[in-house]
Amino acid sequence: MMKKIRKIMKADPKFFEGLISFRLFQQEYGGVAGTYVEMCEFKSMEDMEKWEDRIFEHKEIKELMTEWHKIKDHHTPITKSTWNTVV
Repeated sequence: MMKKIRKIMKADPKFFEGLISFRLFQQEYGGVAGTYVEMCEFKSMEDMEKWEDRIFEHKEIKELMTEWHKIKDHHTPITKSTWNTVV
């Protein structure tokens, strides 16, 4: 699935405008092993909001999200956090 997202990002970079960086991590030890953490970096909250409004209208991203919802663990909560750079 991540390969598909990377392919979309390369094929349609204007659609991802405002996104500075994107990383996906998988927890291996401690807590709940196998948990994923997605980190997206933006210059501002406004950039993030514009990107989120636009990204989920992308046909291929919609298809990936439908596929992801079929395979994800529905008992695991999905949370969203906003972090600021300190150092």
